[in-house]
Amino acid sequence: MIQHSELGLEYVDLYLIHWPLKLNQDDVKSPITKESIASINIKDVWEGMEKCQNIGLTKSIGVSNFYPRLIEEILSIAKIPPVVNQVEMNPLWQQKKLNDFCKKKDILVTGYSPLGAYNTAWGHNRVMECGVLQDIAKSRGKTVAQVSLRWMYEQGVSFVVKSFNIEWMKQNLDIFDWSLTEEEVIKISCIPQQKHLYLSGTMLKEPHDVLAEIDAGLSY
Repeated sequence: MIQHSELGLEYVDLYLIHWPLKLNQDDVKSPITKESIASINIKDVWEGMEKCQNIGLTKSIGVSNFYPRLIEEILSIAKIPPVVNQVEMNPLWQQKKLNDFCKKKDILVTGYSPLGAYNTAWGHNRVMECGVLQDIAKSRGKTVAQVSLRWMYEQGVSFVVKSFNIEWMKQNLDIFDWSLTEEEVIKISCIPQQKHLYLSGTMLKEPHDVLAEIDAGLSY
């Protein structure tokens, strides 16, 4: 774990469990061996997260890439429930069931790769090249990115957008003074869904029960 002193901060605003698994390695090396991957002890890990908040190292705690069964497991023992679940989410992977579940549990969903991590080695271009989104953007005088981010905003989630381009940053912020029409929302809801990030085949090139369970859970 990175010490807060290494960050040059007295505390962080939000601290998340990145994945519901652990690597039994002192140093993360690639390729990862099958034997080094294991499931986490939810009770022990979450008690550690709560301790971080209780002693003031973080203002809030949450999870990332957690599916309903694991969230329910946390809630069954938690003194401090998770406030955030950060997962892959965009118009091509809409996460409606998971978002509805988290809303019922008063957990905010944060979407990563809201634009598909466009033009990156780890992402894809399907969001930015989606014909439905392009048509809506053209008819509204908006960019595809603005349409995608506005759609996410209207789902009641937060999202993480990464850009080093100042003009794109400004465009990404220009989504709050207009709304998608009901017809546009319906068109977006009919886009074929395709999850991008699968741990199986990414971390390992062979089957693994822990990775398979996470992949299945996040296809909820």
